[in-house]
Amino acid sequence: MNPLYPTNRIALIFELSYLTAVVIAVAAFAAALMGGVAGIGTAIVMIPLLTFAVGIREAIPIITVAMLFNNASRWIANRHYVNYKVVFWFWLGAIPGSVLGATAFANLPANLLADGLGIFLLALVVFRHLPFGSGQGMRLRLFTIVGAIQGLLSSLFGGAGPFGAHFFLSYGLLRNAFIGTGAAAGSAIIVAASATYTSFSLLDENAIAIAVMVGSIMVVGAYIGGMIVKHVPDRAFAYIVETIMVVAGVTLIFGG
Repeated sequence: MNPLYPTNRIALIFELSYLTAVVIAVAAFAAALMGGVAGIGTAIVMIPLLTFAVGIREAIPIITVAMLFNNASRWIANRHYVNYKVVFWFWLGAIPGSVLGATAFANLPANLLADGLGIFLLALVVFRHLPFGSGQGMRLRLFTIVGAIQGLLSSLFGGAGPFGAHFFLSYGLLRNAFIGTGAAAGSAIIVAASATYTSFSLLDENAIAIAVMVGSIMVVGAYIGGMIVKHVPDRAFAYIVETIMVVAGVTLIFGG
């Protein structure tokens, strides 16, 4: 029996023990604060903890819905910096990619695919430091392909923001522009994936309740992170993003 599920039903909130609910709440705030500063990493941080608490099959849909709150708050907080041309081309690929990924998640052991994503993220960081991997060489319409791949991966793993980070940075988006544009672009993935999860009965009332709790807490963390990021130098900002990509890759490889 999972120790996070005590036999005393009175000591439960959303089918979680009070202690587990508090731990998840604190982690959600910390993850959102970090994500508000770096623009990525919130879902990657939360997925291992939620997986331990409720299982991989429940954790991914829960974090997906919770991220809707988080992304919406980032979008609103950085609305004046959003590049909507990037968002438009990203959405063209993200929506069908998300539906495909969520459908695969409902029918495949998605946790076994985590190693592949982790290795890819680590390789992407190395790529950024090679001569042909640096610089601003990203074309606008290529964001449709980026959106399709990120939508697929996000729906499978609950969060693939680090994948798109390289391309947003290469296009020249930094700090608030990076965070706001990424949040707006990723919102389409969340809506499409959530609808698909629901169609496969992967989101019940209890899962939605946990997602709302986590997402509401993330809103506060994201707003505070959004205020902090204005004071982060561009060079330091890029290092923060890449550090999160490395941590996410290692976490997926050894925890997937």
